[in-house]
Amino acid sequence: MGRTLQYLLAVVILSCGAAPVGAGNIRAEEPFVFAVSPMASPVVTASTFADFIDYLSEKMQRKVILKQRRKYQEINDMLKEGRAKVAFTCTGAYIAGRQEFGLQLLAVPVINGKTTYHSYIIVHKDSPIKTFEELKGKVFAFTDPLSLSGRLYVTSLLNERGTVTSEYFRRTFYTAGHEKSIETVAKGLADAASVDSLIYDDLRAKGDPNAMALKIIGISPPFGIPPFVVSPKTTEQERRDFLHILLYMKKDPKGRVILNKLGIDDFKMPEHSAYKSAMEIRNRVVE
Repeated sequence: MGRTLQYLLAVVILSCGAAPVGAGNIRAEEPFVFAVSPMASPVVTASTFADFIDYLSEKMQRKVILKQRRKYQEINDMLKEGRAKVAFTCTGAYIAGRQEFGLQLLAVPVINGKTTYHSYIIVHKDSPIKTFEELKGKVFAFTDPLSLSGRLYVTSLLNERGTVTSEYFRRTFYTAGHEKSIETVAKGLADAASVDSLIYDDLRAKGDPNAMALKIIGISPPFGIPPFVVSPKTTEQERRDFLHILLYMKKDPKGRVILNKLGIDDFKMPEHSAYKSAMEIRNRVVE
């Protein structure tokens, strides 16, 4: 009878969320690695996510550390091998990881009331170029081989026109970040680039001089927003604990402050159908 009562009490406590997330479930001596793909500069990413990392450590009662890498594939490798538990990554990297090793969606951020974003094709504001067709024979900056907004979308546009990047552009190169792509075009090192609309719009809103020096000549259809993903080697309990924190941040006064700093309205459960168009683009792209 005593054991039955203890069991019922445990169920009630867990269902009401009275116990601290992670308490008694995760070995506190093992750091929980949260990775971020290089969509923004490493310095900006570290500064932006500092309070978020501290918040996660507090809620999980476990040391959480932030790790970054130069390439999206390097983040995927960490997730594949379990060296990172959860990551905030680009849509293209998620699709690649899902196909390669079963990378899983965890949650999606709501930004400006939306869970979608676009690829912007940008040129310098003083450039005479007004259309995508005028980019033939120009120098184009891509972000990363796995980036949907920073490469795959433009590659698919060229494929639809019966050509490939090596034939259409005079030269292409990778910048390893959307901010860097924006800077590259602003400083005249490339005639054009394709970038994440969320990063471009945020920089414009902040009056960033590089972003202010540019103009948009093309906008993609909406894509599923860059998501939070979880390694298939992450335990179910770890996954649930992390997801619980994300979904309840908006209800927590301290969590709301951190969300505001991140530029995120809230988190919600993902809809796999939102990533269908991105997956179709990746599957049909010809290099």
